[in-house]
Amino acid sequence: MKKISETGIRIVTAAVVAPFVILCFVNYYSFIGLVSAVVLFSNYEYLKFSLKERNHQSVRIALSGVIPAIIVAYGILLDRFARVESAAPRPELIFAVGVISITSIVITTVADVRSAKEIIANSVFSLIYIGFDLAFFYHIYLGFGSSMALMSLTSVWLFDTGAYFLGKKFGHIRISPSYSPKKSLEGVIGGYVTSLLFMLLFVSLSKLTGLYNGPDLGILQFMVLAVVVAVFGTIGDIAESSFKRYHGVKDSGSLLPGHGGMLDRIDGVLFVTPMFYIFLTLLT
Repeated sequence: MKKISETGIRIVTAAVVAPFVILCFVNYYSFIGLVSAVVLFSNYEYLKFSLKERNHQSVRIALSGVIPAIIVAYGILLDRFARVESAAPRPELIFAVGVISITSIVITTVADVRSAKEIIANSVFSLIYIGFDLAFFYHIYLGFGSSMALMSLTSVWLFDTGAYFLGKKFGHIRISPSYSPKKSLEGVIGGYVTSLLFMLLFVSLSKLTGLYNGPDLGILQFMVLAVVVAVFGTIGDIAESSFKRYHGVKDSGSLLPGHGGMLDRIDGVLFVTPMFYIFLTLLT
């Protein structure tokens, strides 16, 4: 029997996962479930490789549950209070509760001071790096529509795909030899063109089918958003590569065959999402 290539495995995995992900954008609360599930798996992977030398598996599992719970609560509170006057409770306070909860769990269950400090530091970083960054999807969804939230995610997927294949074929100029040696300028440019074309096609088809509920943007604005995807998607990818190299791991996990772990799949998304929201706010 002929063995399936790595590229073939990547395509099969994407074909299985993508429809489920897209369906979760139909309703805001199913969208919250999607974001929290991604945070759950990504956070667990990050804590697993960043704390791999510490024998505190039960604490890691507990913290991996606390952080997505914070993200669920934030999504619900944001929906209820974001459009209310300033006298209403601030949903962002839930992240302060998250830091307090993480610290409380660790200092009451871990006796070793050095271990406790390392666990708290990595967990709070994960809350911000993974949870807080992905929570900007809520802002995009509520402020600019589900179409724009879906486009912001899928444009990163298409950027990664274009950068991977075009970089593999034409890449010569290495942009990060220390952290990500295979990443090339040609790949980034190819990914940019791919994501821009996808954005224009996505909006055109969405409007034709009557499913588009985002802002009315021109081609220059989409060019700017594609730059945001290319630049910050690349930085996010390189950042996660630096973490993995520091901890001596190749992939964050093996949840998604051909892609590695969940964190490997969303590394660019983590940096693109808040910047995409910022630029959408500036451009509309």
